[in-house]
Amino acid sequence: MNFKKICMSGAVCLAVGISIMPSVASASSNNTDNSDEQSEFIKAYNTGKEKGILTDQNMTQSEFLSLCKESVFPAYLEYQQTHPTVSFAQYVADDNYEVPRQQAGDNPITVSATGTKSSSSIFPFTSFTSVSARKGYSMKAGDILICYGRNITSKYIGHAAIASSSKYIMEMPGPGKHATHTPKATFFKRNSGNGKYVAVYRIKKHPHYADDASTYAYRHMYLKTNPSYFFPSSMYVKSPSYCSKYVYLAYEWGATKRALYPIPGPSAVVLPHGLENWFKGDFTPSYVYKVTSY
Repeated sequence: MNFKKICMSGAVCLAVGISIMPSVASASSNNTDNSDEQSEFIKAYNTGKEKGILTDQNMTQSEFLSLCKESVFPAYLEYQQTHPTVSFAQYVADDNYEVPRQQAGDNPITVSATGTKSSSSIFPFTSFTSVSARKGYSMKAGDILICYGRNITSKYIGHAAIASSSKYIMEMPGPGKHATHTPKATFFKRNSGNGKYVAVYRIKKHPHYADDASTYAYRHMYLKTNPSYFFPSSMYVKSPSYCSKYVYLAYEWGATKRALYPIPGPSAVVLPHGLENWFKGDFTPSYVYKVTSY
């Protein structure tokens, strides 16, 4: 009887031991994976700082690591399914390290619902002026709107759109939808507040081309051909489309090809947070507003 009890006890112990061992191995593997990911995030952050894109003012290391863990790396893993040769370092670099591109001379005005003053800039001795979003931001046709803190698909970070006038915005709102003509208030209420904000870019030296791009988007990529949403999709066709591709084509086909770097092939991807990097020369848009709430 005692022998049976010992055997049963031993069997239980053996079974428990067998069941525990894979769990320990799995935990060890997960810890290694997490450590490798953390190293990749830190390396990417340091590279962004070396390039002068990231600073302690626009993105601390802890903020960057948290953002990578929560949204950027998961989006990269999905993106990699259709672009297996793209590394995480390349992906986040193409996304401008998840901060708005800001050139020397850019002094964006922070626009909030209340006009509360704030100060933030990647350049020393400069700051953001803050005014009311409803009164202070006079939207112009052709304004390029880049959203931070809100994703419309799990495959990339952010969102992009183009203003068609002072009151309306053309956008590709996401999977299962077509191009829409969205009121200004609706767009900014959806994409700002609670950590979300919209970076507004404007091509200052060529306002007529900006107007041409917005007119083309409205007439030819909304009224005439209203594209369905799909990512990724060929850069050589209007439909299907996605948010940042929509803005790129509005300028390439509706304004002038001289404004943009050429697409290297139909499978190329223009990501929202890297959209402004496709513009060149004096067509490079200036960062003019940061809309934090509406």
